[in-house]
Amino acid sequence: MIMVSLDNTGVNGTATSEVGESFEPRCMATTLATMPFRNPEEACRIILENFPEAPPLPKLTNSQRRYLNGMPCLIVDREKRRVTFDLSKHDEINQFYERYLSDDLEYFAMDPKDAPGFYAFLDVLRNSPPPELKIIHLGLLGPITFGLTTKDHQTEVPALYDLNMRDIIIKTQVMKAKWQEKKIKEILPGVKTMITAGEPSLGIIDTPFGSISTDEVVNIFDELLGDLESVGCVHCCDNMDWSKLMKTRTRIINPDAYEFMDKFSLYPKEVKAYLDRGGMFAWGIVPVSEEALAHEDCDSLIDRLEAGLENMEKAGVDKKLLLERSFITPACTTSNLSLDQAERAFGLTKDISQTMRDKYFGDRS
Repeated sequence: MIMVSLDNTGVNGTATSEVGESFEPRCMATTLATMPFRNPEEACRIILENFPEAPPLPKLTNSQRRYLNGMPCLIVDREKRRVTFDLSKHDEINQFYERYLSDDLEYFAMDPKDAPGFYAFLDVLRNSPPPELKIIHLGLLGPITFGLTTKDHQTEVPALYDLNMRDIIIKTQVMKAKWQEKKIKEILPGVKTMITAGEPSLGIIDTPFGSISTDEVVNIFDELLGDLESVGCVHCCDNMDWSKLMKTRTRIINPDAYEFMDKFSLYPKEVKAYLDRGGMFAWGIVPVSEEALAHEDCDSLIDRLEAGLENMEKAGVDKKLLLERSFITPACTTSNLSLDQAERAFGLTKDISQTMRDKYFGDRS
């Protein structure tokens, strides 16, 4: 496998975290962690069958609870299935910052009852790691999406626009990421990790309903991902101004390529600059809606992927470099699919990955 080194300077020359020597995924298959399987052993088996090089640690519920342990000021209304915040809880805030400043990672640990798939996969990695394993895929709560949907319990102001709560959200996720990295290191100290912040609502930042400056987007993701040992990834299954993400320390951008891959040819200058400093893409080319999935197969999805790649090449992007820096993924999580449909989406992802590798690299590794 060809090795590359990601530099430690951002787009404006600012220092970023050292992620050490990284790799060129060359159309490697992976997926987001959230999936419809409820049996941890079944989830682990299916993941290893389809993503042995870059397996995610599975999340077997849509609940966000695993990412909220340790975050102060939250009010959980279980009947309304709603989370709000109350910054008058000063004791909780003081305790939070004490734990954060002392680097108390265990304070931010995921509870096994909230993350059974995560712990089940840790056991798999401990006992029989797949021989093809190259990188382990972890997950985080997207601070912008969570900040837009979580509101002050009295004023209804979204947390994203309260700088105190925004800071708490970001720092909580940083600690969640470091705790996950620590758990992997305890088992497989030499294995790389990538970590994805799920931001399905990121597209709203370019609208009057969620306007936020480019500098703020850059600062949020730089703080979230900048000091992690993992290769940082941001997933967005909406359309957005993709150039904003390319200005951050995000090393992998994971769009819904089934719907929006054509948009990237609009940013050739930004894509080239992003690739030049070690950036990668995870093309979410396999749809996760029942209707779309039923009408697609491996060949049709490869045709769709190739069309997007050709558009970028025509715009001046180096296609060979782009392919070397690409993952293949589903468009989003498979959590709303049936078990059979989710397995089919994973199988298509694997097949597309292998076909692209055979075509462009002459191998499957």
